Amino acid sequence: MGLLVALHKPGVSESVRQLVALLEGLGIEVVMTAEVANLLDRQNATPVEELAKTDTLIALGGDGCVLSAARLAAPHNVPILGVRIGGFGFLAEVELDHLEDAFKKFISGEFYLDERMMLQAELWHGENLVWSAIGLNDAVILKSPVSPLPLWEVFVNDELLARYPADGVAIATPTGSTAYTLSAGGPVLAPDVDSFLLMPMYAHTLTLRPLVLPSKAKVTVKLLPQRRPVEGEISVDGQVNCQVLPTHHVLIFRAPFKAQIVRFYGSSFYERLRQKLRWGERQ
Repeated sequence: MGLLVALHKPGVSESVRQLVALLEGLGIEVVMTAEVANLLDRQNATPVEELAKTDTLIALGGDGCVLSAARLAAPHNVPILGVRIGGFGFLAEVELDHLEDAFKKFISGEFYLDERMMLQAELWHGENLVWSAIGLNDAVILKSPVSPLPLWEVFVNDELLARYPADGVAIATPTGSTAYTLSAGGPVLAPDVDSFLLMPMYAHTLTLRPLVLPSKAKVTVKLLPQRRPVEGEISVDGQVNCQVLPTHHVLIFRAPFKAQIVRFYGSSFYERLRQKLRWGERQ
């Protein structure tokens, strides 16, 4: 198994040791990066890209670590098992206190794979591809802090949808609908809904609303020139970024592969909604 670790998490050192000891005690070989190997005083390190060549990729940390793991593992059809270290999360499946039981179930095949749609974002300058990234949650295009209010031109399948006077535009997968776009007032999409969410971010008009699009749609976003210099930035999953200028256009579409997240029977998306968002509870 490959091991990807969110090394910034408090208490991560002891969690790594606990996890590796458990896996090796169960007869499982663990492939780790140099940073994790150094933490354990070991020599058997491998480049992070090689983790996607294992049979399963363990993401130890939280949802952010699962997002990083998805970019590595999804193109290679490698399942991801998220182990959570504290905090709020929808994607990391296993709590540290339940590690041994979870891995015994995993070894015996008592699990299923939750397939999640991913998106691909591309930045173009004319006919030249400048930048590309894949993501599990979202692609968010926002103005820079010093830029004036921009006007975003948004196309769906090459047809003009609208010109948005807004801080930005977000395109989210169903998985990403419970992340950044939720905090901005967007709807929650069940993960098996085959669609994208197109969300104006902090629009300066009351008429613009979130739009649910079929997953086969291709969304193009352009930053229109202004009298004053304007620029923006695209961020995929809040982890991979690139500058956006009026000479660029951004293309977002469904990636040709899906993330496969290990789930154990007895847990569900709706249960996580109740637990994480506390739906129906009195304050």
